[in-house]
Amino acid sequence: MRITGLDHKALLAMEQALRAGEPVVLDLAEPPPRGVRLDELVPLCHSVRTWNPALDRSLRHLLPPAARPGISCQVTAIIPTHRQAPLGLDVLRSQDVEVEVLVLANGRAASGSAAPGLRLQGDRVEYVPWLGHGATRQAGVSLARGEYVFFTVDDAIPMGAGFIRSLVEALENGPWDAVYARQLPWPTADPVTRQRLRAWTPPGRRVVPARHLDNVAALYRRSTLLNNPLPPVPIAEDLRWARGHRIAYVPCAPVLHSHPRRPLSLYRRTVAIHKEHLAMGETPRVPSLPSLLRSLPGTALPALDAGPLELLNQWAELLGQWMAARQSRSPS
Repeated sequence: MRITGLDHKALLAMEQALRAGEPVVLDLAEPPPRGVRLDELVPLCHSVRTWNPALDRSLRHLLPPAARPGISCQVTAIIPTHRQAPLGLDVLRSQDVEVEVLVLANGRAASGSAAPGLRLQGDRVEYVPWLGHGATRQAGVSLARGEYVFFTVDDAIPMGAGFIRSLVEALENGPWDAVYARQLPWPTADPVTRQRLRAWTPPGRRVVPARHLDNVAALYRRSTLLNNPLPPVPIAEDLRWARGHRIAYVPCAPVLHSHPRRPLSLYRRTVAIHKEHLAMGETPRVPSLPSLLRSLPGTALPALDAGPLELLNQWAELLGQWMAARQSRSPS
């Protein structure tokens, strides 16, 4: 699909093309509207041309990694799911290294086999009961055949035929135990989602050491995970595993992944993740009810600039942090 403008209608069309696996070509005759960042859109595209040749040259390094021969290896992409055929299958099948796709189906049909919608041509589908993020992914490691394991999720789309190779090269060119990719929001994502992903996985060109890890798109050696398995925790297994291991961030390997912000889902996820933070000995961010009440007014003005729903979203996150602290203090 050829995109000639970046208004909301064009961004919606871009999203539809990305979901359908159709290459997107940016061909812009004028600067984008305010708030639209080319450094977050170009990595989702097949090629780019703008009104300014000098800008074109500076943007080309942001394009996703193209196919390039040179590495011979086998990677197993492990994707747990209970709801859908993963969005990124076509990209994983078209990589310039050998990728075995292993879908861990967490739902069953009436017959007891894997759910009917997950019988995918050319890919392995294994029924693995949901045991939480850590144990479920580790079960996939025991089923993998590749020398490398790439963890991802069913609503993420790796970008570029050289995506996996870029991660393999980064892992092998440094003293790393695991590496992870840059996450980019969907073109019409809300400003808060875009800002937070920008802070979590910032733009860049060089592989850099990192303190955290994210299994939305992360590569490990299979032998490493067999010797040092993921912890069997409900969530944030990557956060726990990263402690004591050498991690690198690979900004030149982009993956498309973000979620709409909704109060109930934000509350539940915040409770679960912050309980894991507290279990690792971190200090609660909202340790008591008085601290929760003091925090509420401070979120109002900045959140209202983004609309009333965002105010509820941020209050839901604060409530989730307080609830995590409360539940962590309660006896089991």
